[in-house]
Amino acid sequence: MDMVRKFLFDGFVPGDYTYGTVHIGSIVMMVSLIVISIILLRGKDKQKISRITKTLAIFTLFVYVVRHVIDGYESKEYLQSMWPFYICNINTIFLCIWIIFDWTYMKDLFIITGMFGAVLMFVVPQGIFNDQFLTLTIFDSVLSHFTIVYIPLVLLSTRVYELDIKKSHEVLIGFGIILFNVEVIQPLLFDTRIDYLFLQGPLPFTIEGVPQFIIVISTAIVVVYIAYLINYFACGKLKQAKDDLNLN
Repeated sequence: MDMVRKFLFDGFVPGDYTYGTVHIGSIVMMVSLIVISIILLRGKDKQKISRITKTLAIFTLFVYVVRHVIDGYESKEYLQSMWPFYICNINTIFLCIWIIFDWTYMKDLFIITGMFGAVLMFVVPQGIFNDQFLTLTIFDSVLSHFTIVYIPLVLLSTRVYELDIKKSHEVLIGFGIILFNVEVIQPLLFDTRIDYLFLQGPLPFTIEGVPQFIIVISTAIVVVYIAYLINYFACGKLKQAKDDLNLN
């Protein structure tokens, strides 16, 4: 029972183990699983691929809820523990829900932000790998980041799902909702102002004299359209992308 309590609550050897064994091991395993899955699933039945991604989404959402319920139990702040603010937490919840129920509206938003949001685990990994050994908190973080990049890459590479640039306005609307959630709902609901979207905080890419807010928002919009163009290019539909842009 002591091992279970350490896994769920206390941790084993707390500390900063960024780029330690668990961190590097998780990167290697994540990349390997994505590459192997793409190779094995290319050309396979789309229903089978959908079942795999739905199963992963259900498991990931279950682990996420368990972890955050435990966090709420320890802090006695259940609502604040469950409410998502980080882009990766938002993606974990809503990408999983969208995949489970096969909803299409704003699906492009979660597919695109999932692919690029998971990169933050490697660019800004501080606070994730806070124990020498695997704990529920670390497992949930690794699994969540794995899921939100695995599902989009597998769906796009197998062409089970294709991005539609005519829906790019949905992505921009989604960005606005995410921004409103952090900048307006957070202080109103919890009386806190944590920089979840790194709009003021330090990131590896900064431009002297340019507010971080402008850099983050501009980069996000550019990344969205790059993702669309890459997807159209991979599917041999660049002409269609041009036609779709002209329609917009």
